[in-house]
This record gives sequence, C-alpha cells and structure tokens, in this order.
Amino acid sequence: MGKMRTCTCAGSVMALLMAFFAQAQTNHVYILTGQSNSLGAVKGTPATPEQLERYKSNGLLWNGNMVRDTGERFEKSPSWSTVAPQLPRLAGSLCMGPEYGFCSMMQRHKWHTTNGDKVAVIKASLDGGSNSCWLPNAPGFRSLSGTVRAAMSALREHAQVHALLYLQGESNHTEEEITEAPSRFLDLLTRVGKETKKGTLKFAVVGECATWAGKEKQNAAGDTTAKLLGDMARKKKNVGWVRTRDLTKITAGDTLGVHYDGKSQLTIGARYAYEVATLEKLPFSPTRNDDPHAALDSPAAWWGGKRPSAQLTATWDASAANVPREKVDKVLSVAGIMVDDPFSEKILLYAENTGKARVSIGAKGIKLEQGDLSLQLPVEITADQSWRLTKGRSLIIGSAATPVSLAGDALINVQAEQGSALQLHLAGPTRVQWILSSPQPDVQITVAGKPAKFSKQGESFVITTD
Repeated sequence: MGKMRTCTCAGSVMALLMAFFAQAQTNHVYILTGQSNSLGAVKGTPATPEQLERYKSNGLLWNGNMVRDTGERFEKSPSWSTVAPQLPRLAGSLCMGPEYGFCSMMQRHKWHTTNGDKVAVIKASLDGGSNSCWLPNAPGFRSLSGTVRAAMSALREHAQVHALLYLQGESNHTEEEITEAPSRFLDLLTRVGKETKKGTLKFAVVGECATWAGKEKQNAAGDTTAKLLGDMARKKKNVGWVRTRDLTKITAGDTLGVHYDGKSQLTIGARYAYEVATLEKLPFSPTRNDDPHAALDSPAAWWGGKRPSAQLTATWDASAANVPREKVDKVLSVAGIMVDDPFSEKILLYAENTGKARVSIGAKGIKLEQGDLSLQLPVEITADQSWRLTKGRSLIIGSAATPVSLAGDALINVQAEQGSALQLHLAGPTRVQWILSSPQPDVQITVAGKPAKFSKQGESFVITTD
C-alpha cells in the first residue's frame, strides 16, 4: 500500500510539474538601441492621452537609457514594468520611442502574446552621439551591454531573445562614421548576441535615420548613413528595414528639425513590429507597408509581399505609409477594406490607368474604424456586404465633378454611426442597393448628377439609384 501511495504521489507531482511547464510564461525579448529618435520625443509631448490609451498594451519595458552624448547610464535603479513613456532623471521631460507602438502592434496581432506570453523590450538609447558610441569598449556599448545583462537576469520567467531594434545615424558626420556604418552595425549585432543566450538573437531591424531639417552628411563617395544601412539591410536575410522619413517631426519646442513627434513614434514602432513579423514568418493579413511609391496592386505595397485578394482583406493601420494618394495601376481585388488609424488618417485610392484600373470589393465589405476612405476610381461589388462607419468617419466614392462607375448586383448594409458621412457620386444607374440600418447619417448620393431616392422601411432607410 505504501508503495502504491508513493507512486500515486509521484504521479501527482509529475502531473503538476507538466501542467506548470505547459503554462509557463515566456518573455519574448527585443533589444532597442540608438540615439535620440530611439530614445523618443524628448523635446515635446510623446503622444496625446487618446493615442496612448489606444495603443496601450501589457508589454514589458526595461529602461536603461543613457546620458546625452557620453553614453553613461543614468537610470540607476531600472526594473521591469509595463511599457510607458519614461521620465529620464537627467533629461527632465517624458520620452517615448518606438517601444510603445511596437508592443501594441505585437499584442494586437497576438504575436508572442498568447497563453500568458509577453513581449519585453530592453531599451538602452542615447540622446545624441555618433555610431562611435557603440564601438567595443565605448561608454555607449558598455551601458548597453550592462543593461542587457541586468535585464535578462531580472526576468523570472523563461526568456527568448529575438531581435535587435536599431535607430541611429543622424549624428554620423565623419567620413569613417558614415562609410563604416553598415560594418559597425553588423559588428554591434554580433556583440549584442554574445550578451544573450547563444544563438537566440537571430534578427535585427534597422530604422531609417532622420535628416536634420532635410539635410544629411555625405561621405566622399556621396553616400549617406541611411543609404548605406538600407543597402546593407536589403542584402541581409536576417536584417529588416523600415522607412521613417514620410513621418512628421516636432514643430514646437525643438528647433533642430530632427526629432519625430509622438504619433510618428507610434508608427515607427508599428513598422518595426511588422518587419519583425516578416523576418520571423509570423502570421498576418495583408497590411499596407511603409513604401510610399508602390502601386496597391503590386506585392511591394504590402508587408512581406502579402497582397490582398478576393479572399483577403486589405488593411491600413498605424504602420501604413503617409501617402495622401494611393494609386492602382490595374485591379485591386480585396475581400474587404479596413481603415484603422493609418498615419495619414485619410486613404484615397485613384486610378493610374483610367481605362483598366478598378477596385473590386468582396463579402467583407468596408470598415472605417479610425480614418476616412475615398475611392476615386471605378468600383465593383462582388457580394452582399456591410459598410461600417464609426463616428466622425467619412466614406466617399467618386465626386460631383468626376463621378465613377459602380458595377455589381448586391445589397449593402450601411451601419453608420451618428456623425459619420457617406458620399456616393455615380456615373450612371447601378443594380447595387443600400440599406441604412442605423439612424440616417450625413448622406449624399448622386447618379448622373441627380440625387438618389430614399424611402423608410421600418427602422431602416432604403436607397435606390434607378
């Protein structure tokens, strides 16, 4: 009997241990370093309270930021805490770099954030200084190294280090600093890898450094730090690259013309997250990337080349390029369109080739969560669907001066909150019909220059254009 009890107890203990390890939390670690735009908007408000609330996450942050130009640590007693703007002891104002938007986007997509896992950012950024500060034995690298070791040892749960996030280059002025920027970065990546468990730091993402009021230093060959780092990243399978120069900078309290504002920092962080997901082959649906020049019906316009299709929704979110006009060369076929707080706030699609270009929308319809949508090209509706407009959002198709064709035989259920607006300017009659299933929003519909007809049926309005 005693032996049986021993076996039973041992089996229970084993079961408990197996359950514990099955539920054990993993912290997925990313190391962020660079100069002032990595540190964040130190000379202005990091972001509005509404933006901070919208992008709040339970990501973890270890703040090991450094003294301006010297690279010495000034956070004397850092610890792991929920990611938030930081108040550096020697800087005097809040700073928020890419870490806030990065953690938010990782959590939104459930990248490394399921079953209790969390994304953890070790931040060791420097307010100033060239890439010489990250050379071996330089104060900046010593601080970074010490920060990484301290942060890793303080993690109680299992940890896996994934990538180095790097945003530096504005202060590279000498011939050597510019020319050697790629080799110095790759050497830094190797050295940082040695501070973590062997073989776990496999990836890096490099951000495009800002200009000083539109100007930047060149070496004798006419190359810049941004060009050389970008060329290097595109050649390396384990190094990603994100643009930043389409974003806005601080306009008050900073005369340098180099520091990105809070909304830009959120976007940079979101772009880092998508580039990490691309490198790590994490799942995500087609989302507009940071390339401002690519036509929407080409793979180059979407993160990881994942172009939308009749089965896949096209999404514009915080990572989207700041482009006022998005061109379609031929056909953009989508299951639906989602606009969720893109940087430019308004997405306008137009036809590059007016004879062939159009957008084809499937059963997922249109959802304007945060941001407006304007379709200034022929539209094809391929299935019954819903259009959802949140308060304050506008959906415009065509214009009074340039109406567009609308093809298809379908029913569209318009769920428009009070304060939203719907404008349809159609070139001619269509078989598509609309039902307004909520209180009638600000609606303007014309067909061949004449207003559409509205009729109330129960709690809904029916719109006809014949």
